[in-house]
Amino acid sequence: MKRLSFFGVISTIVLIGLWHVAATIIDSSFIIPYPRAVLFDLWSLLANKDFFPMLYATFARGITAFAVSAILSFVIGVPAGLFPGFEASTRPWMAVIRATPVVSLILIALFWFGSSIVPIFVAILMTMPIMTDSIVQGIKNTDTNLLVMARVYRFSFKNILFYIRLPSLLPYFIGGAGASLGISWKVVVAGEILAFPRFGIGTAMQTARVHLETGRVFSLTIIAVILCLITEKVFALITRKLAKRISRVKA
Repeated sequence: MKRLSFFGVISTIVLIGLWHVAATIIDSSFIIPYPRAVLFDLWSLLANKDFFPMLYATFARGITAFAVSAILSFVIGVPAGLFPGFEASTRPWMAVIRATPVVSLILIALFWFGSSIVPIFVAILMTMPIMTDSIVQGIKNTDTNLLVMARVYRFSFKNILFYIRLPSLLPYFIGGAGASLGISWKVVVAGEILAFPRFGIGTAMQTARVHLETGRVFSLTIIAVILCLITEKVFALITRKLAKRISRVKA
């Protein structure tokens, strides 16, 4: 583990070094600012009174979108996995959502919702098909021996669902949810850039772009990346503990 962390630190240092070399060669802070300049700008950003409202707004939108998407995925994915006819009926519009460009969804949503809701709505649409498909695959790949045993012992539909189906689909759902979490942050920030709500990382990025503050855009990008990495780590920690608890119950 320590060795892997060492390689991670080395690769980060190399990346920053390449960034510094590129900034030196181009020699234009408007195109690529120096890492040191971005670090100073990041420090001033943290001291700004609007930083925490901005961070909280983006965080709240991302978590809300992820939670709503997960709930809708279960509502759609469980019956789709159990009943092939229902899955066939949902397949066309799931395919349409997957194929529609994110920018198009954002622009359409701007006609329907306020600027604060648009990033949430679009993030839900972009992540729901991923988690729904994971749930469907988890249900379809349930151990048939367990299902046969349940029928022999005359388990009720409710018991089969809660004690066999749901534990079987959990690893699939965790994989899909982990991928969706990262996508959710990207879509939320992109939605904020175009929708321009009062507070948000994307709003601050758009403001910095208008004022030609390239260093500030870099700083805000770093904040968005850190936010994404922290939430993914927390999600991985929670799911590991949940998986251990389920394995103990099974044992």
